[in-house]
Amino acid sequence: MTRCRPAAPCALVLGLLALVIVPPCIAQRPQLPGGLKQLPAGLSPLDEPPYAQRMDAFRRLLFELRFQPLNDFADLHANPSESLLIVLGDPSCLSKGHFPKGLRDFVKQGGAVLIATDHATDGEAGEMLKQLAGVRVTGEKLHLPLGSEVYEGNPFCPLVLPITVSSPLGDGTSFLGALAALVGAGSRPSLFHAPSPDQQNFRLATNAPSQLERQRSRWGLPWGIHRLARLPVGCVEESFLIDPLGGRGSSPLFAVGGAVGKGRVLVLADHSIFINRMILPRDNGNLEFAANCLHWLRGGVSTPMEALRTANNPDALQQLTGQRNKVLFWNDGAIRTDFEVPLKTVPLKPSLGSEPAIVAAIDKTIANMEDNDYFNSRLLEGMDNLPGGRPGVVRNAIYLLTLAAVLFLGYRFLWRSRHRPEPATLVLEEAVRQHEPRVSLLEQRRRALLRSGNVWETAHRVAREWFELSGLPLTGARPPRVEMKHGSWRTRWGFKRRFARLWLLARGDAPVRIPPSALKRWLRELEELKIALRDGTIRLT
Repeated sequence: MTRCRPAAPCALVLGLLALVIVPPCIAQRPQLPGGLKQLPAGLSPLDEPPYAQRMDAFRRLLFELRFQPLNDFADLHANPSESLLIVLGDPSCLSKGHFPKGLRDFVKQGGAVLIATDHATDGEAGEMLKQLAGVRVTGEKLHLPLGSEVYEGNPFCPLVLPITVSSPLGDGTSFLGALAALVGAGSRPSLFHAPSPDQQNFRLATNAPSQLERQRSRWGLPWGIHRLARLPVGCVEESFLIDPLGGRGSSPLFAVGGAVGKGRVLVLADHSIFINRMILPRDNGNLEFAANCLHWLRGGVSTPMEALRTANNPDALQQLTGQRNKVLFWNDGAIRTDFEVPLKTVPLKPSLGSEPAIVAAIDKTIANMEDNDYFNSRLLEGMDNLPGGRPGVVRNAIYLLTLAAVLFLGYRFLWRSRHRPEPATLVLEEAVRQHEPRVSLLEQRRRALLRSGNVWETAHRVAREWFELSGLPLTGARPPRVEMKHGSWRTRWGFKRRFARLWLLARGDAPVRIPPSALKRWLRELEELKIALRDGTIRLT
């Protein structure tokens, strides 16, 4: 009697197909994309700036920290001790119309203020900022043409350097500010610490920042206001072309802050540190800095001394986390209340249905098949049905392993032992390219002159060109006479003296030391002489 055997290859294929198809159906779940995306919320794309320049991530941070948005300035003044004003960009809201008694009065009553802008603070905004923090924002865009303290190699993105305090007078704030720090009344914020104690302090990157200028006062900054951060030495204005090293000896002030009365103040010279382009990348610390600023302005502690002072307080938990939970967010001339920025998800469509009943049935069937050793038995039966049976499968496997061993040995001892160039040695073309100058010879010469602090060559060439364009030969031993129809003897003497000095500069062959600041004076005198010759004020004979 012949026993009917099932079609083993068909069963094997069905079993493997079940293993391949079922797990993906079980594992599929809705997932969030890797980046933060914003859905349109009542505004068309034409009304919003590009995504990289928006404040979506900062608004989302306000939502995650459970801040409640305020609709107008009346709600802000209703309860200052629980309110926080955030001004990013346009500072026009700092006016008598919104703060009749001044911004300082709002802070002294317990309010908190974050002002981050690279716009010039003039008029009422400048006066309020001066009374509150003793500084003003100049509005000049700064960059670091020479230096490595920049973000992603961009000279317009200098890194912020914290001002550390090693003694009561270490931050150089002022006599009153140092005295406040000494007695513990200043509440100097610590904004550049990492979230975890085992992590190093992060880097804060700017984007074409401005600088803070301290207003002239006998006692420096107001009581309780401290210098918190600065920009690297060498930052200059974007339009500073004559002497790019002119600001090399200065370090622009970037951030000040502290406690005023019952409230807290933080002033930054750049608001673009909070845009999506700067806050979302993980190779800087802009997100951590924003979180530290909001935590401190909320009223939370930022130093161990503050934590010790609140340990024995009945409301210790509230003082540790902060009591200000209402925010008026002024963003470039408009109040924003939409903190809950929605996230755009990408739906995944499974190829098969994933209803719970179907999944449970398939899971139970696979478990029964594994208990009965169904897959192994069908695999062995399929091997018996192949030509040669199991011995043929073993023989073919030995052949394949032997061929693989021969190929490996040939690669190991023949192919890798062939002659080939040393990978660590640069080819001639690459070595020559590395030694090519990055800038032209003229630019290298100009930078060398600026580093040495002597621009005599430039002044000499400009003076000779001026005499040639004016038609005055440089052949005589003495300069031409300067005749002036009108003017006092002092004015005539001044013109003669300037002309004689320019004549000696144009005729001179031996270089003399002329600093870059003097070059500006030479250029100004040349322009004045040119105007005087053109309108007939002076005449050369």
